[in-house]
Amino acid sequence: MKKSIILLLLAVLIAAPVFAGGSGEAKEAENPTVLRVLLSEEPTSGDAFTSTLNKWAEETGNTIDLMVIPYDDQLTKFPLMARNNDLPDLIATTRLTRLYPEEFLDLTEEVDISIFEPQALMIIGQDYTSGKNYCLPYQFTITNVFYNKDAFAKAGLTAPTLDDPWTIEEFRDAAEVLMEKGGVKYGIAMDDSRARYDNMMYMYGGSMVQKDGDSFAVAVNGPGSVAALEEFIEWNNSVMPKAIWAGGTTDNPADYFQNGDVGIYFSGTWNYNTFYQNIDSFEWGVMPSPVGPEGRSAILGGTGLAVPVNAPNKELAIEFIKWFYEDTDNFSYFLSLDKGLSSIVGVTYTPEDPKVADDYVILQGEVANTSELFNVDESSSWRNYYDNEYRDALHQAVNGDMTAEEALTGFAEMLSRKSGWEMVY
Repeated sequence: MKKSIILLLLAVLIAAPVFAGGSGEAKEAENPTVLRVLLSEEPTSGDAFTSTLNKWAEETGNTIDLMVIPYDDQLTKFPLMARNNDLPDLIATTRLTRLYPEEFLDLTEEVDISIFEPQALMIIGQDYTSGKNYCLPYQFTITNVFYNKDAFAKAGLTAPTLDDPWTIEEFRDAAEVLMEKGGVKYGIAMDDSRARYDNMMYMYGGSMVQKDGDSFAVAVNGPGSVAALEEFIEWNNSVMPKAIWAGGTTDNPADYFQNGDVGIYFSGTWNYNTFYQNIDSFEWGVMPSPVGPEGRSAILGGTGLAVPVNAPNKELAIEFIKWFYEDTDNFSYFLSLDKGLSSIVGVTYTPEDPKVADDYVILQGEVANTSELFNVDESSSWRNYYDNEYRDALHQAVNGDMTAEEALTGFAEMLSRKSGWEMVY
């Protein structure tokens, strides 16, 4: 992606009604209604989106009912809910609209789409051909690297800067020093997410696909991708909590970082506010991503809001969406809590905390590192054919069940058969 883009859930449901907070009395709605909202994880204290939902509920006199269904479980539970006419009214999603577009309203008819950053619409909505918008972006994120400042100081390390980033080799060396002298258990941790790992792939010049005329060809087992996975396997064997990427635990590495057990943490800007609210036992910050053999990489993403066609209170969901997006004060309120990138043109926030302001400069700087290879991969919509199977292949390689090349070639063959695309390698 070029620099010009910078200018920019049946099983157990964890359900808890959320009532409006604030110092004032909640307004009584003329016809108070419950808005059921589906999230992929339990919100933490101070969560930006649920705080904004509460603000709307207080202002309108309506009530919020949260449903929490983990990200991976949504793939099987959402279709069941649709069949049973048991849908929520509003969904915060990253992929359900891409997999089941017929189940969602085209929000182009409800909101002025021109207010959004085009890149946010494309990456989060994942609709490259129909011209419809089933999902409107609200949390526009980018992958980034957090670090434990206290551990760095103890180890005698100075964090890299935007002007002088570390190479992959320097990054790995620093992780070893952190384990030896910094008082941390692990030098590096990374979310168990292909979107986090794929930064390694792009740094080595690898990609999921390549353009092939008007179509695509499978390239995930190319030399750059194999080299990246081999390096990642080595990281897991030496400086990372291997059980996470070997599939031996469902632990969240964000907890490791918050507990002070990790020196460097690959994650994304959506964790910034959580850390800001929760970490008080050590100093932390953000640092630039490292430079791989073929350059640096950052991956844009985020979460969008979608309304099921058959939602019982879809009109109320649309009412919230208009309130959220069309009144810039409301969206600015969300941004001030989220401390992330804005998905609306011309609507930003100025961090009052100097630390946040300094970190924000680095986070904004990462946008320029989004790879054109990522743009091509996203435009192919390869995840319409397979998704978690790719991460499963990475798990097998990290666990030592097969080599990097065997794992990636096996997945490449699966993707080729299902998509009908030829294999490059």
